[in-house]
This record gives sequence, structure tokens and C-alpha cells, in this order.
Amino acid sequence: MTCEMCKKAEATVRYTEVVEKKVVKMNLCEECAKKKGVSIQAPFTIADLLSGLADLGSRAREDAGKVCDGCGLSFLDFRKSGRLGCDRCYTTFLNGLHGVLEAIHKSVTHAGKVPSRARGEVDRLRLLGELDAEMCAAVKNEEFEKAAALRDRIQALKREARARSRKERARGAKA
Repeated sequence: MTCEMCKKAEATVRYTEVVEKKVVKMNLCEECAKKKGVSIQAPFTIADLLSGLADLGSRAREDAGKVCDGCGLSFLDFRKSGRLGCDRCYTTFLNGLHGVLEAIHKSVTHAGKVPSRARGEVDRLRLLGELDAEMCAAVKNEEFEKAAALRDRIQALKREARARSRKERARGAKA
């Protein structure tokens, strides 16, 4: 298919534009797409993908012989199908999944958008997780005073959340 703008080069970009409530779709070559201001950049390169898959192999070896006790799925079956069988598979195949997520998404934590009405709760849960991990590390390093202070802070945050939840339920009952 040829470019609809220059009518010379092969079209490799599908361009969609909304002009005065009308949708205009065009097939463009890379050069004409750049002239239109379209950024043509792959989210990852083939080299990134291959290096991620090579790394995946080393991590996945740890899970290679594992079988999920919840659904009976083996890690090799997961690798073939690309689908997990149940919620327990996430913890059973933790190392291999981390490798897959890092290879595909470059991260193992969600960093996307959160609805504004849930942002406070998500931030609170993230903070509780960080504090809990920090407390576990302090216990492991035998820093018991630090661990106790972190424990107290975690308990205070949980008390605040329960009180806030009770207030919201009371407001909902009045309405």
C-alpha cells in the first residue's frame, strides 16, 4: 500500500486524526508520518527482548520442576501456554514470573494510573507494604528497636484506616 500523502513510498504507519468531530484515517510512510508530528519509536527493541528472554531462562530454571498445589499446573505447562491456572500459581512460580514480567514490562510492580477516589487507599497500602518489608529487614538484622518503632507506626496507620472506614460507613448510613 502506498503512502496517501506523498503517493510514492510504502505506507507503514496507520494515522488517525479527529478534525471537527470527523475521523480521518490515513496510511503514511515514515517520513510523512514524521512531518505530521507522529513519533515512530518502538516501545522496546529486539535486543531488549532477546536479553530479557535470556535472563528469563536463568530465573525460570528455579521454577522448572515446580507444580502448583492449587491446580496442578507445572511451570513447563505455563511456559507453553502462557496462562496460569489459579491464584496460587503466582506464588508457586514467583521467580519465573518475575523474569517474565521484567522481560515484557521492564518492571514487576504496577506503575499505571489509579482512579482518584482510590489513590489514598492505594498509597496507604503501598506505604504499609514498604513499612512491613522494612520491619522484617530490621528484625532479620536484629535491629529490634527500629522494628518495634516500625511495628507501632504500622499499627497506628491501620487504626487510622479503621476509624476512617467507620466514619464513612456512618455517613453512608445517614444518607
